[in-house]
Amino acid sequence: MSNNYKLWQDLWLKLLLFALFGYAFLGRTFAYLFFGELILVVGFIIFLLRPRFTLILSNRLLFLWGLFACLGLFRTLPYLSIYKFNAIRDAVLWGYGVFALLIVAFVNQSSQVSRALNTYRKFVCWFLPIIPFFLAFAQFGHGMPHLPWASEITLLALKAPDTGVHIGAAGIFLLMFPDDRARHGRPDIPIYRIICLIGWSLCATEIVVLSRGGFVAMIIAIFVVCVLQPRTVGWKVGALSIGVMVFGLVVLESNVITANVRGRSLNADTVTRNIDSITGNGSGAGGQEENKTWRLVWWRRIVNYTVFGPYFWTGKGFGVNLATSDGPPGIPPAEARLRSPHNGHMTVLARMGVPGLCLWVALNLLFAFSMYRAFRIAERAGSRFWSNVNVWILAYWLSLVINMSFDVYLEGPQGGIWYWSIIGFGIACLRIQAFEARQARLRSRLAESIELELPLAAV
Repeated sequence: MSNNYKLWQDLWLKLLLFALFGYAFLGRTFAYLFFGELILVVGFIIFLLRPRFTLILSNRLLFLWGLFACLGLFRTLPYLSIYKFNAIRDAVLWGYGVFALLIVAFVNQSSQVSRALNTYRKFVCWFLPIIPFFLAFAQFGHGMPHLPWASEITLLALKAPDTGVHIGAAGIFLLMFPDDRARHGRPDIPIYRIICLIGWSLCATEIVVLSRGGFVAMIIAIFVVCVLQPRTVGWKVGALSIGVMVFGLVVLESNVITANVRGRSLNADTVTRNIDSITGNGSGAGGQEENKTWRLVWWRRIVNYTVFGPYFWTGKGFGVNLATSDGPPGIPPAEARLRSPHNGHMTVLARMGVPGLCLWVALNLLFAFSMYRAFRIAERAGSRFWSNVNVWILAYWLSLVINMSFDVYLEGPQGGIWYWSIIGFGIACLRIQAFEARQARLRSRLAESIELELPLAAV
């Protein structure tokens, strides 16, 4: 029974990786296959065969999620009879957190972590060369067919901000985790790395033009890794950044690509306007500044009716369309269908009130602190593997959090499942790393005790 149960766990973890890769490749198109929700149900059934709910009580991060989920449940149940499916749809904000619980329950050995990273490496080798073309087709492919059961979703509904999160993490991964050639001292660069670098450069250029949020999510995560590991990663990023910037400027200035996307031309002027908009000097950014204006108005209204208003303790609950309820002026009709204020933290505040936001902030801050602390411990212990794993997970988490701060990302499976999976994978790594550290200390103490007893035995 135990072997069969372990096989079911491993199979489920493989299905989860397949789902995560599908969201990275196809975005909202894959989300509308509802594969993630299906494996969530299957995973919970497997979990119930040997339930380990004590994990929630024994781990601070899972305990905070448990409190967050309980509050979310209390703010969902009263609205099920009113909003029906919409209440369940909005409740995935906290419900996808079950993925974190399942990953912690199913991942208990460092060998599982290594296999997951090796699988991710294989994914990256396909992802980086292909994703620039997928993103281009998604943006430029006018007249693309739609899904029969979702008329507003095309066959390739991939968003630039979401892609920015994943290519940033993929690039960091290739820099931090050398392949077999590098580990065995072979100086030649594998051809797949060159192809991945070209694909990464093309995709990064597209994201700089198309998305402020994706650009910020990608750059800040890379910058944090450079600060934490300047000797092993920082100089590589510096050299590659110069090459990528030169490559991008040559492509944009040469006007080889003259396409327009949503009123934005692929040229150096667009990049300049995007950067100015990010830094707050975007007076000439046109529609981008208008988008920023109605979002800021909306966020201010949420703060007013929660922090300073009648929804302080409860929020508006799950099910109500916040775009219709809050009525921010100037919001486009297409954005109103998304139901949420283009900021996952504001969504938490609007639906769960100030207590929900406090739990949410505490969960994320504790996760970031725990990953950083584990990284420092691994560095002092000389464990290159665990220090790299901790930094990579921290960078991925940071990129996800930045993207959800500017877009409806946490509220959907393509962002929510990725976010909670990274949280779960991070907690599992923390537990395994702590267990291995305890085992090492026990072996050290045992060795010391044996050395102390040997002279006495000789006497």
